[in-house]
Amino acid sequence: MNFIDTDRYFFARRDILEVLHKRVLGLKEGYRQNVALLGSRTVGKTSILQRFMADHDDPSVIVVYLDLEERDFAYFTAQFVKTILYQFLKGQNQPVHEDLKLLCAACRGTLQGTTVLVEAINALVKEGKYPEGYARLLSLPEVFCAESGKSLVLILDEFQDMADFPVNSVFQELGKRIMTQKNCLYIVASSYAQKACTILSEKLSLLFGNFETIPVNPFDLGSSLGLIDRHLSGVKMGLYLKNFLADFTGGHPLYINILCQELIALSGIYRQQEIYAPLLLQSVENLVFNPWGVLSRHFDLQVQGLYRGPKSGRSLSSVLIAVAQGHHKISDLNRHLAVKPSQLAGRVAVLLEADIVEKNGNYYHVKDKLFKYWIKYVYERRLKAMDMEPGRGRKMFKEEINRAVNDFQMTARKDLSSRVVGLLHKFDDEAFELNGRRYKLSLFRDIKPVKLRLSAGNFFDALVAGTHEGQWLVVIKKDPVHENDVNGIMEEMKKMSPRPQRCVVVALSGLDDNAKLRALQEKFWVWNEPEVNALMHLYDEPCIVR
Repeated sequence: MNFIDTDRYFFARRDILEVLHKRVLGLKEGYRQNVALLGSRTVGKTSILQRFMADHDDPSVIVVYLDLEERDFAYFTAQFVKTILYQFLKGQNQPVHEDLKLLCAACRGTLQGTTVLVEAINALVKEGKYPEGYARLLSLPEVFCAESGKSLVLILDEFQDMADFPVNSVFQELGKRIMTQKNCLYIVASSYAQKACTILSEKLSLLFGNFETIPVNPFDLGSSLGLIDRHLSGVKMGLYLKNFLADFTGGHPLYINILCQELIALSGIYRQQEIYAPLLLQSVENLVFNPWGVLSRHFDLQVQGLYRGPKSGRSLSSVLIAVAQGHHKISDLNRHLAVKPSQLAGRVAVLLEADIVEKNGNYYHVKDKLFKYWIKYVYERRLKAMDMEPGRGRKMFKEEINRAVNDFQMTARKDLSSRVVGLLHKFDDEAFELNGRRYKLSLFRDIKPVKLRLSAGNFFDALVAGTHEGQWLVVIKKDPVHENDVNGIMEEMKKMSPRPQRCVVVALSGLDDNAKLRALQEKFWVWNEPEVNALMHLYDEPCIVR
């Protein structure tokens, strides 16, 4: 990947950066904890890594970055050996070179053993002796660290593509070396979480040198709005349009960056000091609908990538379109597509491995919200197009995106209780995982709003929701929840007849530590803003706007 202007495009993610810098300090102090960054494409993993490298200024630690996305073994070995020598010379304030022979010549006096090994690796790869070359390459960090007296941070971006190297047991061999290389910190990143987790758990599950997994998720609403404000500095835009843009992009920083650039360009062309809905709609049309729009081409390439796999691209496209249309369960997909269960299972498995579709419980959904929108309103219509009237497809898209903006605005005006009621009505005895915890969500037959009177005369909005097994109490609060609030909820539950069998606290601003402990003791379910919006995403609903 091309290097990113981190000063301009890096935003938030400070918590992940702090972890990476702490791991480098730990490496120097004799405690090594390898790291794996896992997240979908376009969420900003590479920008985190490049910001980490830009901030790194410790000459005793050499950082080597290797982008392995769709790279072959020859590229991997060449970049590995050249980068390690290049970064060493750079750290010594010596002249650097791109050519391997010149790099070896410049390092020979200081790193004799390292340069001899590099030349041997290069010769083995040229002779096609890939397993031997790989084995020698894996010993390079240990030799370099011992000879230079420096520590090494080795970053393998899209490391799962190493599986395609012409070497048997490529990850198992890597794991053996990782365990013994105490002066080398490994940071790996992958856009294919399912595949990466399998590699980490089955092939890189090490006695020494295990990997700490850090999820890199799309931005939440607050961070998305912050990024939009940074890009649109000096150009006005209404809050409801910013909220729509944040929700429409699904919090993917790449999409926000591209759409904001288009908005700035259009505002300059039309000499507008404030961005209104027509300008936003035009930018979406330019980027998402037009065949040569940046985002349209990006999504098109993702779909074309399915055609290169072992399964038929057309058959995969039909499943992808069906999921985007709202057929989320295998039974629904079987009825809609009229295919054999075994065929459907194979096609769904390909989409899961490609990290395009995600499974949560028995629900399948397209992970990327904007990609799902493109599939539903651009790609599907393009496949079925019989445009008897020139420009009809464009007109339909304009009408759809305008309707999406208006629907979002109407939904955003609803109070939180109404949004939660709408969400509860969608439950149908599904089981979902939210933030590492599994929830069984009943089919609610009757939902009634109530007011809970707590101590000090405070009132909480709540819902009593009836199921075939009994009643649930759903307490709703935008502000932080404190321990006395939880105690008050318990007192109110004791007065209710029949007593609710389950209490769910929807707390957009979270709970303080004492309230968390009390809620845990009482076996309350607590849904903060991320959990609620995750459910909204699963059910194709706009995010909660405070």
